Amino acid sequence: MASQFTFDGALMFGFRAAYVRTFPWKYALAFAGVSTALSALFFWLVKDTLLGFIETVEQLDQSGIDDPAVIFGAMSNLFSSLLPTAIVGGGASLVVWAMFMTATQRRYIRDEDFSIRFGPDEVRMMGAGLVWFLALSVIYVLPLLVMLPAFSLITDFYHGDITEEQLAMSMLGRAGIVSVFFLLTLPVYIFFATRFAPVFAMTLKEGKIAFGDAWIASRGRFWPILGAYLILAIIGGMAVGFVSTILEMLVMPLFMNSASLVDDLSGLKSLFTPGVVVGLLIYTFLRYFMSGLLMHFVNGPAAFAARHDPRGSVDQTLNLAEFD
Repeated sequence: MASQFTFDGALMFGFRAAYVRTFPWKYALAFAGVSTALSALFFWLVKDTLLGFIETVEQLDQSGIDDPAVIFGAMSNLFSSLLPTAIVGGGASLVVWAMFMTATQRRYIRDEDFSIRFGPDEVRMMGAGLVWFLALSVIYVLPLLVMLPAFSLITDFYHGDITEEQLAMSMLGRAGIVSVFFLLTLPVYIFFATRFAPVFAMTLKEGKIAFGDAWIASRGRFWPILGAYLILAIIGGMAVGFVSTILEMLVMPLFMNSASLVDDLSGLKSLFTPGVVVGLLIYTFLRYFMSGLLMHFVNGPAAFAARHDPRGSVDQTLNLAEFD
């Protein structure tokens, strides 16, 4: 039964799995609704802070203060004030992601119709997702450490401690190190990301955080999983980009009409008229709708590998269950 894993099966699994006519649309609508509501809430919570930062920058500009240390200090104060909201928002995003990822895997692994809930499966999915995201963030630690001194270099140049040539050479050198680092780590990341890709499906299937099981499920299937994923991601990404461009063309006139009424940065609050707000909400909803569809379908290849676990596939288990 494990031999039933094929490239065609992995590529088309999202379009052949149970409830194909209803599940993706229910999923995308729910994902768009929840994500739009959370995004609107987050923006409402931080809008005063962001507007205050813009006003601070305007005041610095009008007073003639262009010291990078002062500007960086204002940015640091902004991010510090947003940190609690960002942490809460990140936690909420992880919960929402786990709920929708689990819904995706319930369709792919258990042939269940769409439903959103929060239970042991979602908790385990949060654990797997947290490990995945933390491992990915490690890749950005070294580039961050390399580029972090750039802020002090700009301040040194402003105060005349280093020349423009020294600043340029240092910035180019650091940018080169970061570029080489990403070029070297990209193939490594692609390999491990593909081999561990079935972890979310296996976590639901095995009832535990199953990175080891995911490695087994993807053994000998690296290229079919990666190829199917890339085809879906590229074609789906192009579709999302096309729809986003059309939506931006429709929303932009509303935004530009309001912007023409704003004389300076201090009048930004009047920029968000009811028409602009409604237009942005519609744009956000439709953008999330397309992203939800893409997120669901690109998980199909890895889930297909998990469904056809070499140690015993889901289909084989279901067939044997008919004789119980």
